[in-house]
Amino acid sequence: MTFRDAYVAARCAEIQNLLDNAARWSSTDEELGAHLAAYISVLLLGVIEDCTEHLIAQRVARTKDAHVHHYVCLVLDQRFRNPDHGAISGLLKEFGDDYQTLFKDKFPHTGKEAEALQAIVDNKNSLAHVGTRKLEMTLADVADYCGRIVPILEGLEQILA
Repeated sequence: MTFRDAYVAARCAEIQNLLDNAARWSSTDEELGAHLAAYISVLLLGVIEDCTEHLIAQRVARTKDAHVHHYVCLVLDQRFRNPDHGAISGLLKEFGDDYQTLFKDKFPHTGKEAEALQAIVDNKNSLAHVGTRKLEMTLADVADYCGRIVPILEGLEQILA
């Protein structure tokens, strides 16, 4: 992964480091691995949400209008949740059709990146509403999804440049 933005790079590295550690910690305990996978999938979704908001805030900051920057950050914090493909695409459309078009062209809603993101959103929602009695995601699944989701942040960084 290659990011110009140090904050996004650090957040993604944080998840990767956690995945590496979790694989080591749970190498002999499948149940622990399932719980760590659930935990990391929720964190991963939070990182996607946080980094998307950060990249948009950085873009808005370039307007050099502190009031607009403050307003956009406040609205993002209140409205942007469960960042699946549709939520990200819709958010970009609010800034302009061209941003949404660039995003959809690079990451179609039926693409591997969107599917991975949806799997993480669905897993988080399942955890929130069903609890841990139905842990189905493994650390390998989360690592695979992470590898497919991180390019979305790379694409957003390019689109919002």
